[in-house]
Amino acid sequence: MVNPAEHKPIIHKKTNRFHRPQSDLWKRVPSAWRHPRGIDSRFRRKYRGTPLHPSAGFGSDKETRFMLPNGFIPVIVRSLKDLDMLLTKNTTHGAMISAQVSAKLQQEIIKKAQELNIEILNQARKHVAQEQ
Repeated sequence: MVNPAEHKPIIHKKTNRFHRPQSDLWKRVPSAWRHPRGIDSRFRRKYRGTPLHPSAGFGSDKETRFMLPNGFIPVIVRSLKDLDMLLTKNTTHGAMISAQVSAKLQQEIIKKAQELNIEILNQARKHVAQEQ
């Protein structure tokens, strides 16, 4: 199919997961991040010695954000019309077929994508493989 365009190397920053404050003290407080809102919270006021908050500096590079290891940026495709958007971007973006698409429509999408020279990123899905 199509080879992806040249791009910067994808670098994944090594950051610790950001945990919800006091989730280590009680079992009833889940560890999923929530912004602290207490009026006297040391953590909210970012005192020295408290864990870091998630912020813009921890994000990945704009040019390689959302990029898969194969070099394509996924675009969800739900119909044959959605493939037309990828005609001019077929070296940077690839089609990812939505899970809600039927097996029959998925086969049509794959056929049209091959004609238009568009990369399908999740071509080997379970129910299509069973029908063939």
